[in-house]
Amino acid sequence: MLGHKSAGPSLGVVVVTSGLIALDGVALAQPVLEEIIVTARKRTESLLEVPISITAFSAEQLDRGGFTSLEDLSFRTAGLHYNKQGGQIPGRFNTAVRFRGMDTNQSAASQQLGTVFMDGVYVSQGVAGIDFSMIERVEIIKGPQSATYGRSTFAGAVNYVTKTPGFEYKGRVSAEYGKFGSYDLTVTHEGPIVDDKVAYMVGLRGYGTDGQYTSNADGGELGRERTNSVTGILYAAPSDDFTAKARVFYSRDHDGPAAGMLFGSRLSARADGSANAGTNCFSEFQTNQRGATADYYCGKLPKVDVDRYIAPNTALTPATIALFRASQIRDPRDGITRPKIPGLPLVDFVGLKRWQFRSSLTMGYDFADGHAISALLGYSDMRASWVRDFDLTRAQNFFSQDPQRHKDKTLEVRIESPQDRRLTYSLGGSYFKADFVQQGNGGLNVWGQDGGVTQAVLNPNPPPATIVLPGPHPFMQTNFPQEGGKTLGVFGAVGFDITEMITIDFEWRYQSDRVTQDDRTLPGTDFTDKFKSFLPRATLSFQPVEETNLWATYSEGNLPGFFNSDLAALSQADLAAVRASPTVAGQNLSLFNEEESLKNYEVGWKQQLFENRANFSLVAYKMDWTNLKTRSPVDIVDQNGVRRVLNLQFNAGNAEVKGVEFEGAFAASDNLSGTVSINYSDAQYGRLTCGFGPFKPPPAADCSNNKTARFPDWSGSFSTTWTDQFRGDWNYFLRVDGEYFGKAWNEEHNFSWIGKFWRFNLRAGLEREDLRLEAYVKNLFDDENYLAAARWSDFSGRSLFDFLTSQGVAVTPPQKRAFGLKAVYDF
Repeated sequence: MLGHKSAGPSLGVVVVTSGLIALDGVALAQPVLEEIIVTARKRTESLLEVPISITAFSAEQLDRGGFTSLEDLSFRTAGLHYNKQGGQIPGRFNTAVRFRGMDTNQSAASQQLGTVFMDGVYVSQGVAGIDFSMIERVEIIKGPQSATYGRSTFAGAVNYVTKTPGFEYKGRVSAEYGKFGSYDLTVTHEGPIVDDKVAYMVGLRGYGTDGQYTSNADGGELGRERTNSVTGILYAAPSDDFTAKARVFYSRDHDGPAAGMLFGSRLSARADGSANAGTNCFSEFQTNQRGATADYYCGKLPKVDVDRYIAPNTALTPATIALFRASQIRDPRDGITRPKIPGLPLVDFVGLKRWQFRSSLTMGYDFADGHAISALLGYSDMRASWVRDFDLTRAQNFFSQDPQRHKDKTLEVRIESPQDRRLTYSLGGSYFKADFVQQGNGGLNVWGQDGGVTQAVLNPNPPPATIVLPGPHPFMQTNFPQEGGKTLGVFGAVGFDITEMITIDFEWRYQSDRVTQDDRTLPGTDFTDKFKSFLPRATLSFQPVEETNLWATYSEGNLPGFFNSDLAALSQADLAAVRASPTVAGQNLSLFNEEESLKNYEVGWKQQLFENRANFSLVAYKMDWTNLKTRSPVDIVDQNGVRRVLNLQFNAGNAEVKGVEFEGAFAASDNLSGTVSINYSDAQYGRLTCGFGPFKPPPAADCSNNKTARFPDWSGSFSTTWTDQFRGDWNYFLRVDGEYFGKAWNEEHNFSWIGKFWRFNLRAGLEREDLRLEAYVKNLFDDENYLAAARWSDFSGRSLFDFLTSQGVAVTPPQKRAFGLKAVYDF
């Protein structure tokens, strides 16, 4: 029966579906689908048994599908969306994992809706640089996972499970080369150190691609990426009762300017013609309290000739480089000299450098009576710096340098009862500590590189003086806030087989989040707050027959509150001016925002069919999301007569998220197999006050009843593979993959949108037991729809504060059709 009995094949099965089934052996094996093993609930379970919405990819499927990043997997997973444009600006710097139509515009590490883990250890940033060649499987778990994983799994979690070394010598070389200078070379090897006691595995990877686009501003290459990484794993089994696995991962990313562009509004000071001019969203222009006219981009983003249009700057002037290189920068607003974050890579070019070190140690001991105890220790250190063309246009105006450093430590201990009994239980404790140092949202902006720009700096009554600044000069030089956090958790689970068919599980976590922010330079402006939560998940599962698993789940998630640090140093007069601003009028502005909460109601059905030649997973859910946080700029002239823009956040409203996720697979014959996924997500705000909206009389911009941003209502995928004997011990295969992405709004106002497109990939090749040769085409029909888009202020104006009223859309252009070759040799 299903339930708490751990049954199923070993971890070495070959996954065929994007998450539900596996084929024994190679592609020509018997057409019987086999369950795979997952640890999504931190216990070993068959994928068919586990009563949650989960998609899993094995090492073999990652390899055969040509998947190299979470972005590839997101197009194959119902309920997940992930791309290189995590918020607004394209690139591999700040990326965000989105589940089930939920989206956030918060950049702080503790405020992400979903989190990636590696062997259960938190991964803050740098997900795009993780090497799949050392991954045994990827588990994508949808819905609140706070009871299992704790912090930052508000909407879901992704867990990369690394391979475990074996006790015989073997290795693999995989080499890939494609159009646009793309390459991916990996070498792995494993074997015993002490026979049947200690084994090792080591992997090396070099990945890169040249840019597919050239900037029309200066002829520079756009989209170049480089990653070099090494992974080492030790596995020890000194006795039948004790096992330990230690893993270290180190990588370096070195990217050039990302491929991104701005569709500016009609009022853009540097719009370059009709192709860059959006349609205004209102029958008449909106004006703010200063009488400035506001404009917003509307409608479906037009298709443009990207090769002729894309024009961010890729080079810096010597004066700008000197500002970025300076070990200390004097803030012209207050005269304070502030140091750079120590220990970070120096970036004095447009692009990214990132170093990351990640490690873990897992240990397990089985007692004679069937009880087991396990421990997990983890340590990570990610250091990155990024220089970007902030305005994404040919105007040499805003460049920003965004350094950041993430360090975290994880400790978890768990004891569990024997899992083959009617009553099962577990109990554990966890400790998590994180330090996230950054230069601020937007970093150090160097403004006016091309000179000839103006800045209004005096009180507008009388009208402000206009000062010509030859540039470049630092603007919005921020502090170096250190966001910290300590999370203590006590968690457990109880399961009971009520009958042979019915099982009830109750999982819970009591969690205490202590969130801190220290700007490290100005005394008296350090903040701390504590949030305590009880996070349950209750599941009732029903197995009327062996091939069927039905379940219903209720679960909760939380997202800790955060700080409005810009409010702390304001005088009473300035605070009154902020509260009177129409942008935030009527909102409950406070130093600490309340935590967000999510309640999830879910029913599911997993089924094997036709003597295990097909199976599927069907999940329906409804989630209630309250206390959503949003950010909004507030433009004031402070008591010293200096015009300032504060970046404030507040609890803005709530949302209701409903949807259906379907994933299935079939093995129609010895030759033909395939998969399919369909996702429907109806995510809609109830009450919501939008940030970065049109200026209106109080209350501020109302986005109530709008759709959530950057997640389509409909998406899906399919894959079909035909395999047959070619000659001798050689087989041939042909694989076709299709991916559909529906309409997705680019911002909470629902002004503009992208989507409604199909993309297809094709793979074909020959293989024998130890060698596979294949050719592929990505984006077979050269689809020209954009990969991602998001609202972004138009910073290309000639006046410093034009961005407050001129809004555009930052766009990630499509990946062009690309041909490639791949060879895999096992020895």
